[in-house]
Amino acid sequence: MTSDEIKRLKKIIEKEVKNSSNVFITGHVTPDFDSIGACIGISYLMKQFNKKSYIIVDDDDAKIQAGVKRIIDESHDSFTFIRKEEMANLWNEKSLLIVTDTNKKYMVSIEEELDQFQRIIIIDHHEEDEKSIQTKYKLINSSYSSASEIVTELLLAFKIKNNKDVVSYLLAGVTLDTLQYEQNTTSKTHKVAQQLIDRGANIDYVNELKAEEFECYCRVSDLITRGTVWKKYGKYLINPIQVSFTLKRDDPKRIYRKEDLAKASNQMKKFTGIDAAFVLGFIDEDKIHISGRGGKKVDIRKIMQEMGGGGTSQSGAAIIESDDILAVEKELMSKVPTGIAGEGSTISNSPKVLTKANPIFKEKRV
Repeated sequence: MTSDEIKRLKKIIEKEVKNSSNVFITGHVTPDFDSIGACIGISYLMKQFNKKSYIIVDDDDAKIQAGVKRIIDESHDSFTFIRKEEMANLWNEKSLLIVTDTNKKYMVSIEEELDQFQRIIIIDHHEEDEKSIQTKYKLINSSYSSASEIVTELLLAFKIKNNKDVVSYLLAGVTLDTLQYEQNTTSKTHKVAQQLIDRGANIDYVNELKAEEFECYCRVSDLITRGTVWKKYGKYLINPIQVSFTLKRDDPKRIYRKEDLAKASNQMKKFTGIDAAFVLGFIDEDKIHISGRGGKKVDIRKIMQEMGGGGTSQSGAAIIESDDILAVEKELMSKVPTGIAGEGSTISNSPKVLTKANPIFKEKRV
């Protein structure tokens, strides 16, 4: 059964695509599997309208993880990918922009060009805030696991003919954005995944994509073992909230891919006793990315909003323009209580430190 939200989005797309000359599609900068899968799914939908569409990916190849780059390379013959500078020769006043897997201005590569578009449609699963793109055409609902889940329901509503590659990319988006259904997952998510499989999605292909690069594994492991501290939050000594903070302490200026930071926070959250995990790292010379993961005890969205970002209760991120990562970490530590219901103080002012030489956590001043 198609939800009312999907029905409304379907009507919006039918009307706006019909009245457009062409369509530009963008996800967030440094696309992940969900972002690129949703973009390709939308571009495939545009083919059914016989409408030319362009997927904007403006990141350097070195910053795109191998699996995502593989999808882009494999899709080049079927879908049109462009850089931001190419848009100028293709855009006109009747061009439509569809943004997916983000709703924040600063998260798209064409932030400065947004005002050129008279009509923008947003398809996303992250919470809105004051930095969100303003448009009346949108489906933004954080109860969805991923943008790929929304796009899948949209394609089903349009009764689009199956394409095994497209449904595989969408399944990768759903599977990997939920950490293989470990977070942000509902019965609806499992149903959508099964529908994709029933329509020909290749599970073996998805498993190949999620196979971690060895170099990435080494980077993430080194970051965790050399740079993790944790603090205890709460009013009482019994059952305190334990939160980890990770950054490259022996080389704080090291530049990382956002995906590496996200993988590190995912890994930290899996450790017993960690109620929330934050990983910080430079993604550019003066841009610090924070990746957060939480659970029932810690609302990551509230904390990330305090830091100028957003997300869901279980996962979120923020980008801070600064060249002092330790100062950003200190500020983040002070904001954590905002995400803990009924808590406003910490019971430990001395973070515990994990070092590679001694993997046992010990008290240490930092």
